[in-house]
Amino acid sequence: MPKIVWKSIIIAGITILLTSCKSSEPADSADNFLYPYLEDQQVGFLDSTLKKEINPQFKFVNNRIWPYTFSEGLSAVNFLGKIGYIDRQGNVAIEPRFDYAQNFENGTALVQINGQYGFISRDGGFIIEPQYHNAGSFSNGLAPVQKHKKNNWGYINQKGDFEIQPQFEIATAFSEGLALVQTSEHKEWGYINTSGEIVIPAKYPQAKSFSEGLAAVELGYKQWGYINKNGAVIIDSKFLEAEPFSEGKAVIAMPIDNENLEQKKYGYINRQGKIIIEPTYEKAFSFHEDRAKIKRNGKYGFINERGQLIAEPIYDKAWSYKGGFAMVKLGEKYGYINRNGVFVLEPIS
Repeated sequence: MPKIVWKSIIIAGITILLTSCKSSEPADSADNFLYPYLEDQQVGFLDSTLKKEINPQFKFVNNRIWPYTFSEGLSAVNFLGKIGYIDRQGNVAIEPRFDYAQNFENGTALVQINGQYGFISRDGGFIIEPQYHNAGSFSNGLAPVQKHKKNNWGYINQKGDFEIQPQFEIATAFSEGLALVQTSEHKEWGYINTSGEIVIPAKYPQAKSFSEGLAAVELGYKQWGYINKNGAVIIDSKFLEAEPFSEGKAVIAMPIDNENLEQKKYGYINRQGKIIIEPTYEKAFSFHEDRAKIKRNGKYGFINERGQLIAEPIYDKAWSYKGGFAMVKLGEKYGYINRNGVFVLEPIS
C-alpha cells in the first residue's frame, strides 16, 4: 500500500502534458495542468500543487468522458446528462447540449447530437453540422467519417467536403502522415497518405496506426511484427499481440504455453524488437512519462522503465500519468499518486 502524504505537498519536476497539436491556446503543461477530483460526488479541479482551482460544482457522472481533461483551455463536462464545456475558471464556455463530446484539437471538437456526429469551433458553433453516423477527429486537416450505417468511410476537410471519397470498410485518423484503412473488397488493412493514395498495400489481416515511425501489423496467424513507412519489416513477426510504440517501448504479448495460444502474458520490447521487460502481466499499457500501467490478478499498478514496480497492483482502475500524477480508483473513491507511487491525494468520493 502506498505511503500516505499530505496533499499540499508541491511536486517538483512535473513534465510537459502529452500533446503534439498546435492550437489557438497555449499547450497545457505541468505548471498549468488541472486535475479533476471528487468531493461529495461533485467534480472540481486542482492545480499542479493540488490546491483547489475550481471548486466542486459539477455532478459526477462516470461515463465516456471521465476523467475530465482540459485541452486548449476548455474541458468537456457532463451536466446532468448533457455535455458542455467549461473554461479554466470553471465558467460555462459552451452550453451543455451534446450527447457526447471530445476535447478540442487544433480548434475543433467532435460532438454528437441525436446519434449524429458533427464538429464545433471554440465558440460552440458548428463548423460541420451533425450528419454522420460515425466519425473521428481531425488530423492533418482531415477527419474520417461514415455518412450512414453500412456506408463506406471517407475523409472530409474542415469545410465538410470529401477530400478522399468514401471507399473504405473502416478508416482511422491520420497518424504521422499516414492513415490505417480497411478495404471493402478483401477486408485487409493498409495505409494511405493525405492524398488518398495507398502507399502501403492492404494485405494485413490486422494492423495498428503508426507511432514513432513504426506500425504493428499481423504478418501471419497470431504473428505480429512491425513495419516502417516504406512497408519494410523492421521487427519480425514473433508476438501474439503488439501495440504502438510510446517512449521507445511497445507492449507485446507472448504465449504462456506454445500449445495454447489463447493464454498469454504481456511485456515490453525496444525498437530493436528485444524484450526489455519480461511478459509477466495479465495486461500492460503504453508508457507515459516513464511510467506504465500494468494489470495483475485483476488489479492495476505501475512500473518504471526498468520494469520495477513503483505502485503495487491494488487499484480497481487507474489512468496514465499526466503532469507527474496518475489518477487511481479504490472501490468507488478516486485519488492521485505521484511518480513514486505515493498518494498525494487520498482516495475520496
